[in-house]
Amino acid sequence: MIRSILLPMADGPLASSARDYAFWLAKKEGSRIHSLGVIDIKAFEIPVLGTTDGFIPTMVTPPLQESQGLLDEMTALARERLEQFSLLCASRKIPCSVEIKTGVPGEIISRAAVAHDIVVMSRTGYSRSMSSEGKLDSLVTHVLRDSVRPVMVVGQDLDEAAGVRTIMIAYDGSGHAARVLPSAAELGARQGVRTLLVTIASSEESGRETMAPAELFLCNHGVVPERQVIVAGKPSDLICDLVSSARADILIMGAYGHSPIREMLFGSTTERVLSHCGTAVILQS
Repeated sequence: MIRSILLPMADGPLASSARDYAFWLAKKEGSRIHSLGVIDIKAFEIPVLGTTDGFIPTMVTPPLQESQGLLDEMTALARERLEQFSLLCASRKIPCSVEIKTGVPGEIISRAAVAHDIVVMSRTGYSRSMSSEGKLDSLVTHVLRDSVRPVMVVGQDLDEAAGVRTIMIAYDGSGHAARVLPSAAELGARQGVRTLLVTIASSEESGRETMAPAELFLCNHGVVPERQVIVAGKPSDLICDLVSSARADILIMGAYGHSPIREMLFGSTTERVLSHCGTAVILQS
């Protein structure tokens, strides 16, 4: 069950989209949101001209007084934003907690994820240099690789009035895909949500055999999915086309797995799916 949601703070236009998806996840009674403000220790480093032989460092730390001033400024800004978030949660009657930590963002978020059921992040808005359009933030990739909990990566706005209406599960029979099924069952069991279970296979028969355990798991949790087997083709294009045609609000899949879905994850194809599918994606490593 999704009882606790970790929401790292982000900047940019997608930050509010990630927040809205977190709000939707938290609508179930007993769920809460923990918003985490992370201050990157690399913000205190100053680039300098270095040499290839390593005798001159390429990064240096400014004087203590200057560093403390920057830390105080960033902490005050993070605290102000977290206070605004708390007020917004209170207006929606959503329980929340907030926290500020300083360190390496990927390590902090991945470690904090252990205490929660799911991490919600926007596709961009964490790095000091803004990502180019459609480019996945490097911090998101870091968390996807290291988090022991499923990670929802948000790339579009959510119609709050309609909420999530359709989820699509791309299942390949791998252990990673199996571990994300509880999250799929949790979301699919919500009132008014349509669940589509798909797989990519060499034949219709092998595809149905692959998805049979996933279908049974969902049924055992009160979710009766629509099934679809895709025969051959380029995984990233097929998945994105299906997401579009089904008007899926969330795509759910394992972070690693068997071919051919494996080819689309944590490489150039993964970035294409996360950047161009036009939906929120939940990945489980």
